[in-house]
Amino acid sequence: MSTVLLILRRCALRHWRLALRQQIALMLILALGSSVYLAVRLASNAALSGFETFTDGITRQPDWTVQAVSGVLREDDVREMREALGDRPVSLLPVVEETVTPAADAGNGEIGSRATWRLLGVDFVALLNLRGEAPAGLGANMQAVRSGVYVSPKLGVNEGEKLRLIVDDRVITLKVAGVVPETPGVPSLPAHLLLMDFPEAQSILMRGDKVDRVEVLAQDSALFPNLREEAGELLKSRWQVTGGSNRRQLAGTMTQAFRLNLTILSLLALLVGGYLIFQALDGVVLRRREEIGILKSLGVTDRAIQIAFLIEAGLLGLCGGALGVLLGWLGAQGAVGGVTKTMNALYGATSEQQAALSVNEALLALSISILASLIAAWWPARMAARTPPAHMLGRHAVLFEGGTVWRVEWIGWAMMLVAVALAELPVLRFASGTRLPLAGYAAALLWLVGAGLAAGSMLRFLARRKVTSAVWRVALSQLRRPTVRHRFAVAALASAVAMTTGMAVMVASFDHTMRGWIDRTMKADIYVSSAGAQSASSTHFISPKTLSALGQGPEVAELAFVQARTLLWHGGEVLILGTDPVFAHKHGLYAWVEAPKREEWWKTHDDITPAIMSESWSERFGTQVGDVIELAGRKVRVVAMNAEYGNERGSLTLPQQVFSEWFETDEAWRVAIMLKPGMDAETVRDRMQRQQPGLSVFTNAHLRSEALRIFRQTFAVTHALEVIGVIVAVVGLGLALASLMLERRAILATLRSLGMTRREMAKSAALEGLGVACAGAFTGIAAGLWLGWLLVYRINKQCFGWTLQFHAVWWHLAVLGAAVIVVGMLVAALVGRWAAMLPAEQTEE
Repeated sequence: MSTVLLILRRCALRHWRLALRQQIALMLILALGSSVYLAVRLASNAALSGFETFTDGITRQPDWTVQAVSGVLREDDVREMREALGDRPVSLLPVVEETVTPAADAGNGEIGSRATWRLLGVDFVALLNLRGEAPAGLGANMQAVRSGVYVSPKLGVNEGEKLRLIVDDRVITLKVAGVVPETPGVPSLPAHLLLMDFPEAQSILMRGDKVDRVEVLAQDSALFPNLREEAGELLKSRWQVTGGSNRRQLAGTMTQAFRLNLTILSLLALLVGGYLIFQALDGVVLRRREEIGILKSLGVTDRAIQIAFLIEAGLLGLCGGALGVLLGWLGAQGAVGGVTKTMNALYGATSEQQAALSVNEALLALSISILASLIAAWWPARMAARTPPAHMLGRHAVLFEGGTVWRVEWIGWAMMLVAVALAELPVLRFASGTRLPLAGYAAALLWLVGAGLAAGSMLRFLARRKVTSAVWRVALSQLRRPTVRHRFAVAALASAVAMTTGMAVMVASFDHTMRGWIDRTMKADIYVSSAGAQSASSTHFISPKTLSALGQGPEVAELAFVQARTLLWHGGEVLILGTDPVFAHKHGLYAWVEAPKREEWWKTHDDITPAIMSESWSERFGTQVGDVIELAGRKVRVVAMNAEYGNERGSLTLPQQVFSEWFETDEAWRVAIMLKPGMDAETVRDRMQRQQPGLSVFTNAHLRSEALRIFRQTFAVTHALEVIGVIVAVVGLGLALASLMLERRAILATLRSLGMTRREMAKSAALEGLGVACAGAFTGIAAGLWLGWLLVYRINKQCFGWTLQFHAVWWHLAVLGAAVIVVGMLVAALVGRWAAMLPAEQTEE
C-alpha cells in the first residue's frame, strides 16, 4: 500500500498541479453526468412532495379514511359510525374539502397558471379533543375559536385580513380568523391549507349535510390492544375504508409512470455521459503511459499501478460529484417549474417551485460520480498496467486498439436482436393498476448500447472509398481498423443521436395524434369551467343555476355539460364521467378505438348500465369491451372504448341521467356551448366572462392551443436531456480524437518529416472526425427510428394506455444529422490544429 501512496503523492498530485486546467475540465465532465440525473430527480421529487401534501391531513396520519361506497356520505352516516364503534375510544373527524383559487391571482391566461390552495372544513370540537395531535393556535376551547379561516404563517397574511377566493363558480370573501404558529412536536398547517370549522365550511361550500370523508384515529392500549384493527373491521361492513397511509401512497402511484420516465431518460443521458467520462479518463492514462512504463521498469507491480489509478479516479469522481451536487441542485430549481406544471395538468395540484436537497440525494449523486469514474478508469488503467514497458516507452510505443470484445461487432447486433425480442414481452401489472414496462426499458437500453457497439461497422463502410489524396488516405486509414477510442466516440454519438431521434419521433407522434383527437372531439365554440379548476385534481363544479344562465344567452344554440367524480376502484383512483350521449352522438364527438355495436349505445334492455371506457382504463385494469364490472355497488357493462388523452388514470363514461342518480347531483364539471351561426366567439366569451367572474371561459381556438401547450410542456425536460446528450457526445468525439493524436504523435512527426504541412494534418484530423460523426449520425438516426417505435407503441402504451400514430418530422431529423456532422467536423478540425503542433515527445502542460 505504501507503493500506491507513493505513486499518488509523487506522480498523481504532480500531474494535478502541472495540469490543473485539465483536471478541472475532467471534474466538470464528471459533474455534468451526475448533475443531469440529480437535477431531474430533485425536480420530480419536489413536484411529488407538493402533490402529496394535498393528501395530508392536519393531524397525525389517520389510521383509517372512510368514504361512501357510492353516492355521498352524510352526517347521519357519521352518527351511525359512532354507534357502530360503541364506547371504543376512537376519534372521528368528518371532513369537507375543496380546492380554491385566489381571485386576485389572474395568472397569465394559461390553464394551471393560478395558485391552488385547499379549503378544509374539520369538526373543531373533535379536533380540539386531540391533545398534542392537532395544530396549535386554535384556542383552548370552542369559545376561543373565531369565525373564518385559520392559515399557516407561510401564506404571508395577517389575522383580520380578507381573502377573496374562487369556489366552484362563485367568488367569495373569507376573513382570516388566525395564523396558526408552528410549534415543535405538534402538527403544523401546510402553506397552502385554509382551515375552517366544519359547519361553517359546509355552509360556505353549499354542501348541506354532505361529508367528503371521515378520518379515523385509533390508538391501541392495554385496555384495547387491537383497537385499530377492530375499528377498521366494524366500519368496512358498510363503508369504503382505506388505510391512512394509502392516500399518500396513492399520490406516488398516480405519478409513478411520469416520474419513472424522467428517471429512465436521465439515466440514459448518464449512459451517454459515461462514454465521455471513459474518453476523458482514458486520455489521462494515455498521457502517462511513458511514466507507467518507467514505474514498471523499476519493479512496481501491475496491481499497484492499477490501484493507484483507480484511487485517483475515485478522488476525481468525489470532486466532480461534489460539484455535480451543486450543479444538479441549481438545475433542479430551473426544472421544477416545468415538472410542476406538467403534474398539475395531468395529475393534481402541486405548487412547489423549489427543490430541496437531502443528504441521501447528495450521497446518491456522489456515489454515481465515483462509480462512473471507477468504471470508466478500470479498463484503460488495466490495459496500461498490463502493457509491457517496451511497448510504452519512446517513439515506438504500440498504439492501443482495445480488447477483442470491443472489436467484435456481432455482440452489438445480438444485443439489438434481444432488444427486439424484449419489446414483445408484456408489461408488469400491480394490484392498484400501476404498470411497469420493465421489458420496454430494458429493450431501450440494450438497443442503445447495441447500436453503439455495432456502429463500428459503419466506420469501415465509410472508409472503403478509394482516394488518391494523401490527406484523405491518412484519414481513412485510421477508420479501416478503428481503435476502441474510435468505437467509443461513434458509440457515444450514435447513442445520443438515437435518444434525440427517438424522443423527437415520440413528441411528433404525440403532436400529430393530439391534433387529430382535438379536431374530432373539440367542436363546440365555447368551453366553460370553474376559474378555480387549475389542476387535474380540482373538484370545482358549476351549479344548475349558473348553467341555466349560460344557456339562456341569445347567442347560444346548444349547451351540454360533463359531470365528474373520482372514485377508488381496485386500489387506484379513477374518473367517472357523465355526459349527454345524444349530444355527443349528434356532433360525432367520440374518437372510437373500439366502437359500440349499436349507435345508440346508451339504451339498454336489461338492468346493467352501459358505459364507455377510455384506453387508459383498459390498459390499466385489463378490462375488455363486453365485460361486466361492478362499480359503486352496481353492475356496469363496457360497450365501447374511446380514445381520451386527458388523463392516464382511466375514465368510465356513463349516461348523464344515470350519473346524476348515482351521485345525487346536477352540477357540471365542464360545459360546451354551440353558438348560433354568425356569432363571434370572442365577443360572446368576453360577455360571459364579465357576467361570470367565477368561471373560466375559453374559445375553441384558445382551448386547442392550451391542450397542445400542456402536452408539449410534458416533454420540456426531455428536450433538455436530448441537448445535453448530444453536446456530451460531440465533446466526447473531441476528447477521443485528442487521445488518438497524443498516441500518434510520433506518427505525426514522421508525416511532418515527409512534407505534410500542419494545415494538411489538421485537415486529415477533420476528415477523420467527419467519418466518425457521419457514422454516429447515420447509425443514431436509424437506431432512433426504432427507438421511437418502441416509445410510441410499447412504453407509452404500457405506461399511459394511449394509442399514438407514428409520425416522424423528417426535416427535423435531417437538420439534427447535419448539425452533428458539421459540429463534429469543426471540433475535429480544432483538435487537428492542436495536434499538428505537438512535439514527437509530449510533455505535461
